[in-house]
Amino acid sequence: MQELVKPPHVFPANGGAMGERIRRHEWSTTAVGPIETWPQSLRTAVSMMLHSKFPTFMAWGNELTSFYNDAYAPMLGSKPEALGRSFRDVWAEAWGTVGPIAERALLGEASYFEDLPITIERNGYPEQTWWTFSYSPIHDETGGVGGILCIVHDTTAKVHGERRLGFLVRLSDRLRSLNEPLEVITAAQAMLGEHLKASRVGYGEVEETARYFTTERNWTDGTVEHRTGTHDLAAFGPEIHGALKRGETLIVHDAAADPRTNSPEHLAAFAFLEFSSVVTVSLIKHGRMVAALYVHNREPRLWSESEVKLIEDVAERTWDAIERIRSEAALRKSEERLQLALEASSVVGTWDWDIQSDLVYADERFATLYGVDPARAATGAPIAGFLKGVHPSDRARIEDLIREALDTGRTLAAEYRTIDGSGQVHWVFAQGRCYRAAGQPVRFPGVCVDITERKRAEEHRELLINELNHRVKNTLATVQSIASQSLRNAETTEAARSAMEARLLALSRAHDVLTRENWEGAGLVEIAREALAPYRHDRENRLHVEGPDVRLSPRMALAIAMALQELATNAVKYGALSNASGEVRVAWVVEQKGEKRLRFSWTETGGPPVKAPRRRGFGTRLIERSLAQDLNGEAHITFAPTGIICTVDAAFA
Repeated sequence: MQELVKPPHVFPANGGAMGERIRRHEWSTTAVGPIETWPQSLRTAVSMMLHSKFPTFMAWGNELTSFYNDAYAPMLGSKPEALGRSFRDVWAEAWGTVGPIAERALLGEASYFEDLPITIERNGYPEQTWWTFSYSPIHDETGGVGGILCIVHDTTAKVHGERRLGFLVRLSDRLRSLNEPLEVITAAQAMLGEHLKASRVGYGEVEETARYFTTERNWTDGTVEHRTGTHDLAAFGPEIHGALKRGETLIVHDAAADPRTNSPEHLAAFAFLEFSSVVTVSLIKHGRMVAALYVHNREPRLWSESEVKLIEDVAERTWDAIERIRSEAALRKSEERLQLALEASSVVGTWDWDIQSDLVYADERFATLYGVDPARAATGAPIAGFLKGVHPSDRARIEDLIREALDTGRTLAAEYRTIDGSGQVHWVFAQGRCYRAAGQPVRFPGVCVDITERKRAEEHRELLINELNHRVKNTLATVQSIASQSLRNAETTEAARSAMEARLLALSRAHDVLTRENWEGAGLVEIAREALAPYRHDRENRLHVEGPDVRLSPRMALAIAMALQELATNAVKYGALSNASGEVRVAWVVEQKGEKRLRFSWTETGGPPVKAPRRRGFGTRLIERSLAQDLNGEAHITFAPTGIICTVDAAFA
């Protein structure tokens, strides 16, 4: 019988690219010796390392000879060949941090670190990085420690993302309390400069030709001079100026090495301005460059992607805050002009009905006409109180007109009577318009004019007209009489009189007539995605959204979007998104048991422990009450120790 011959065993078997490199490496020149002499413990450890999908590094023996797998190789960057070299030499720049940890592992002590900051040089320059890793001793055949197994994860991007988000939250909170554009610019510049440890930060606006840039104030760390005033962007050359006008962010790590800036003229300008590296963010609004935010560094600096993204975010938020302040100032001026116009008239009152809260905000004149306390009306009073002030005979008609304006968007314009606090009846003319958002009525402002005096004048005129009618009729009666006496040419007197009377009566009835006749949907997947986008981070997967893409009515879509915002803001500040490990799962299903129902849930896990509040805040009440009301269903928030849970159960078509 022919015997089966087993092929010779190849070590290490498989193991990817690093397995092949280990097989071909000249190990006889290293402390571990030829591969054929390796102890079984080393062979087993190498095999386990090579077949791991997680970045893994191994150091063996007192010389800490280096081994690593394919997943770990990218972490070395542009470092020289590390395979077979001493761990101490491979990471010499970080040995002050990792050396003591490795020494303890050689003594049999395992360790674990999360987001440990380490400065390394893997791409030719010092780089601040963060790592989550464990060092575990590997025992050999003697029972002693033969080496160290290092399982590592580069968390630099995660740490940068968390810090960027935290900074932007603090920035938004700071800018929200400011009321002047220069205050916003000063605060944003200082916070960004201190956070990045830069030399100078400045924000300014660009005139309509996108050439001249003006900054009124900038921040420095004290090592460079302040540079304010108007600057010609064309002086940077057509390449840089053109890129800025297109909205491209300018990033210069080292002006002397960048071909766009290393001309003698540019270097002289940079030397005068005392910086060697810069990031300039150009803001494009309405099709043109309108503003820019620059960050200068006195020495060359390799700007990271995270730093550039942060500068871009700060530029946008600074612009938004300034525009908010300017819009509010313009609105205040408009309101002041309107108030002056109203004060010039003693008969005009104004109202603004906030439909969502059902509160009417009104001035003193309007409130007085309806018998409502002016002090209460100034801070918002229920609309029912104002409708109660409408004359009972006119109230149903006005309620119908209001409903019609809400449904159709038509302007409400009507005359009716009101009763003030003393019981006096007033005639008013009211005109207002309903404004909508996302297909839903949100505001109903308008003006009301006291036309009592006009009505009295009209009544007096009516009286005069009636009196005139009476007299005209009397006159006609006289004419009738005269005609009856005068027309004698009919065949008979009765015929003539009857004909004339009929004509004159018809004329009288016509005169009486002349006298008398004196206001569509959205997909739930898109709603959730858009509402949660600000809270997502690159290279993280902490927000999970799952469910069918159902279509909602405008009212339901708005309500759920508001609730998601409220929940996400709370999670960032206090819940699952306030730390590095929490997660949020947003899920929904549609059930068809009788009526069609949407079952929606928000579940937080991994965040700080949750305690139920002693009282319900505004956000909780907004979700549990307003959301339930808007959805015509039920909404509940549970403060579970593991994280907040919000559930919604609502019927929909």
